Amino acid sequence: MEDYKILAKIIQDYPDALSERKKLQALFSDYFPQDRLKRNTLLMVFDDGIVNEMRGLTQMDKIVLHRFVKSVEQGYGIRTKNAENAVLTWAQAMGLSPDNGRSAAQGGEPEAVPSDEESVKEWTAVESESLYEYEETSWGIKILRFVDFDENVVVIPNVIEGKKVIAVWNHAFKGCVGIEKIIVSEGIEILGNGVFLNCKGLKEVVLPSTLKRIGTTDPAGCPAILGGMTKFDGAFEYTALESIVIPNRVKYIGEYTFAGCGELAKATLPPDLKEIRQGTFRWCRSLEEVVFPRELEVVRLSAFEGCESLKTVDLPEGVTSIEEGAFAGCKNLQSIYIPDSVVQIGGGKGSGFLQTFGEPEERREDFTILCNAGSYAMRYARTQQIKCASARY
Repeated sequence: MEDYKILAKIIQDYPDALSERKKLQALFSDYFPQDRLKRNTLLMVFDDGIVNEMRGLTQMDKIVLHRFVKSVEQGYGIRTKNAENAVLTWAQAMGLSPDNGRSAAQGGEPEAVPSDEESVKEWTAVESESLYEYEETSWGIKILRFVDFDENVVVIPNVIEGKKVIAVWNHAFKGCVGIEKIIVSEGIEILGNGVFLNCKGLKEVVLPSTLKRIGTTDPAGCPAILGGMTKFDGAFEYTALESIVIPNRVKYIGEYTFAGCGELAKATLPPDLKEIRQGTFRWCRSLEEVVFPRELEVVRLSAFEGCESLKTVDLPEGVTSIEEGAFAGCKNLQSIYIPDSVVQIGGGKGSGFLQTFGEPEERREDFTILCNAGSYAMRYARTQQIKCASARY
């Protein structure tokens, strides 16, 4: 059976899978057991928000197809052919193909568009007199460098010379210490690695509802470290941000995104984010409050290391893994709620020397793991000689 027919059967038989990534992933493993590439690329289209957009379409022209393909290709660093095959498979499965409407066989009326909470604001053209180096790509303008003098407030345009800006790329504003506020215009979808690195005066940023990714898999300009690996610079690393709200459509936040933001006190993460990646909030010494994603699955290596002002953490149901050093150095942490879904604490790609919650002498004497009786978290607490108490405590 052709791939799109298999996917159409999945959609027909398991319609709720389009709103439950874990279920969709499990179904792909069942239906495409020998083809890891196919499973991964189909999930990339889903994670990029494209499937939700398709659900609101009655037809899809070649321009929209091209935009979808480039979004997956650029966002995940995969080959154009693989991105195109995955997008077309989804499109055909949902009764869409370039220049054709939704087929009658798929049931006539299109499904509802995303809810108000997930919707994207209408945007109007915002141009700028500031100077930028940029590159024209087949999917839009990519801003490479801000080459003007610093101002207190900078509005990043969504149109340059009549063409849509889709991305602000790696290190575009690196070292612009005089900028205090940045407004990223609606329509922009990607912020690159280290885009505002070392903007030490930057206290506030306004992000657009159209934003999909903060950080990319493109290592350009990022330093190499031991073992031939790349240390991806964080988009807002070593800025003076005081709070941040990440738009709901963002599905990817790169490593070290807010590392070293010593003034950051509150962070609201998007609801569908699956991972808090390595070092995301490392050394955010003023961080007191984090609104965690409801779909969170993994807290990676050193994600909150050195967050000295954190006092309580309430992880959502569905988290399965808390990696090595995730909360090391959080010396004022009083309690953390760990749900029953967690089946691993420690591990990851670290050296093996970092304790997940830091060394005993780094922790408060009354540090407590809140959990349910019989859970993995309770067994872990006993093994590590950490106080544990009922989640209803």
